[in-house]
This record gives sequence, structure tokens and C-alpha cells, in this order.
Amino acid sequence: MDPLLLKVRDAVAAHRLIRPRDRVLVGVSGGPDSVALLHVLAGLRATLGMALAVVHVDHQLRPDSADDAAFVEALARRWQVPATILRRDVRAETSGQGRSLEDAARRVRYDAFLDAARLHSATRLTLAHTADDQAETVLMRLLRGSGLTGLSAIPITRSLEDVTVVRPLLGIWRTEVLAYLARHRLAFREDATNRDPRFLRNRIRRELLPLLEQAYNPQIKLLLGQLAEQCRTDMGFLQTAAQRHWKRLVKASNGSLAIRIEAFLQQPSALQRQLIRMALERLQGDLAGFEFRHWREIERLFTTRPVGTLLDLPGRAQLERGRERVIVRLV
Repeated sequence: MDPLLLKVRDAVAAHRLIRPRDRVLVGVSGGPDSVALLHVLAGLRATLGMALAVVHVDHQLRPDSADDAAFVEALARRWQVPATILRRDVRAETSGQGRSLEDAARRVRYDAFLDAARLHSATRLTLAHTADDQAETVLMRLLRGSGLTGLSAIPITRSLEDVTVVRPLLGIWRTEVLAYLARHRLAFREDATNRDPRFLRNRIRRELLPLLEQAYNPQIKLLLGQLAEQCRTDMGFLQTAAQRHWKRLVKASNGSLAIRIEAFLQQPSALQRQLIRMALERLQGDLAGFEFRHWREIERLFTTRPVGTLLDLPGRAQLERGRERVIVRLV
């Protein structure tokens, strides 16, 4: 059996990524990583007892994007996997939202993945992120000033509404993927935007990481991956602790959340921050745009700001200082 296929099989078993009789949707862009993932899963479908389907999202951002869709459709047909091609006009759908094109495309893509998962009654959505993607993500978030949450980077599994996202290649390097493709003589599509220096990830991949490997530490990508794993472990502990304190400190009422000030301030700073993250995520779904300076403003709101002070955060979240509680709501 091919060594890459063996590694994926072992990762699936170790992390319980796919169960027998799961209906598994594979996100396939046509690039090397997703082509390898589909080929591997097609080879394992009988062993794992799963049903496969393919989804490809055409973002309509490049003139040749329809060619990628046709390539994926032909690939799925050749390997006898049903395919769904979804076309989304990313620029039109996200116009005026103030997001980067990269972030906008990601959000549209995941919405499309969910549509396809429901169409195929999929219980798992498999994506082709590799160990290189993990290292790049950690470094990118470090440069943007992320804390523990951001440095946890890409999880091998997470819930996304009614499906579970799994990443069987997350412990595999891109060089291993390319070697697999060469061994099996598998063609793939090259996305020209992956060389566009306007995108931070591309500059990290093509400029910064090679420099760090050559001039500072040849093991830098491995160390960045280990940092993500350590941060994720610590973050899991904080999340569990915050869940235990949530009912005692936070009360939901009329679409807002009230946090008891005195009890909140008795908690360690790390736990305070996690409780605020939980409150914001429950109300608006994410922490997009939230930075360390916002946390400092929240600290002052709980400690020194007068009653009635309002604090607007990125998105629609607003905090109001009361006498005994801070109210968190959307405006």
C-alpha cells in the first residue's frame, strides 16, 4: 500500500475522522492537495466503509475558473464519485462587507460546502489542508498579532453546523503530496492566484518561510506546527474552564448577555478573556476584527469606566457598563 495512503488511513483511525457508513463530502479545488486527497479517499472507501461525493466551488474570480470546475468534474467521473459544482459570484455576494477578497472567498466557499453537504446528506466534509498550510497559518496569525486562539490555527476536526469538518492531510507535508501525485501520475490544476504577492499567505509561503528555513532554522515549519498543537491543548483547557463558570457568571435575556462584574473580576485574566470570546461568538458567530487593543478596552470597561459607558466592538457587538453587570448585545 502507498505510504501516503497508509498515513492517511492511520490518521483517520487515530483521530476518528471517518466512521463506517459515513457519507463523506470531499472539497476539491483541482489543486495538488485536494486531488491527492480525493484519490486517497477513493482508494480507502471500501476499507473505511464510507460513501464519497465531491464538491467544487467556482468563485468566478478568474477567467479560467470554469476550466477548473470541468477538470474536477471529469476527475470525479473517472473515479466514479458523484460531483456537485457550485458557482458563486464572490465579488457580488460580498460587496460592501469590508472584508478582504481572500476572507470573502473563504466565507462564500464554506457556505457552499454546507449547501452541498445537505444535498448529499453528508456527515463529514473533508478538506485538504496540509502540515505546510498549518505552519503558514500560524506564522500569518503571529504577524497579525493573534493570541492563543489564533495560534491554535487549523484544527484537524471541528463542527460546522450539522457536519464535521475533517482534515486527513494535516499531518502530511506538501512534498509528500507532490511525491504521491508523481508516483500515481496524477494531473492537477495550478491556480495562478497562489503566486500573487498581494496575498499575505503567498508572501509567507514563497518568501518568508524559505528565508526562515535557510537563514534561521531548517525545522521552522515543524516548530510552528508544534506551537499550534500546544496552543490548541491550552485553549481546550480554557474553554472547558469557561464552560464551567458560564452559568454562574452570565445570564441571557432578550437577545443580550449580562456578565456579573464582581464575580468576573475574581477570575484569572485568561479565563476572563475566554468568557468574553464565548459571549461575542454566541451573539455574532465569530471574532472577526477583534484585536488585543479591544481586550484592553474591555478590561477598562469592567474596572474603571463609569456606569453607562458604551464600548463598540468590530462587527455589531456593543458592551454597556451597568452597576453590577456588563451587558453584551448586538446593535
